Amino acid sequence: MSFIKILGVALSRGRATIRYPLEPPLITPYFRGRIEIDPSKCVGCGACARICPPKAIEIVEQGDKLAIRYFVGRCIFCAMCFDVCPQSAIEVTKDFELASLTLEDLYDEVVHSRRRCSVCGEPYLTTKLVDRVLQSIAPELRERLEMCPRCRRESVMKVIARARIRYAEPVEGG
Repeated sequence: MSFIKILGVALSRGRATIRYPLEPPLITPYFRGRIEIDPSKCVGCGACARICPPKAIEIVEQGDKLAIRYFVGRCIFCAMCFDVCPQSAIEVTKDFELASLTLEDLYDEVVHSRRRCSVCGEPYLTTKLVDRVLQSIAPELRERLEMCPRCRRESVMKVIARARIRYAEPVEGG
């Protein structure tokens, strides 16, 4: 096909693109842009960080604080974090104009305080997450939730060891 024929077809059909940024872009209802994490809903469970394929969301431990850090420069806008968040704390926006002059502008962070173990004093889970779980469990299990995983495991192992010793003792008269 000659150049003249192509030019004729193009002129008869009209312009196929928009004049962005002079005209607003076409954004469909299914468009996925930058995510936003609502700090009031987020409990710091880390489900979003575990599911994120490019690791754009990460958990950063900072002493008594735990931060959920989102780096938009690594995000592939798959919205898997939105799908997996048990608290519906993540919202997918239509924001796509993400250019920045500084790297710090591409980071968002939600910081949580951490609960300390009732036995050893080490920080282990976020306070919001422990409080949320404490509301839904039986009172006899609450003491163990106040422990870090290591102390909880040791506590359970002591209970199991006592039970084994009790069942291993010979029964009198039998």
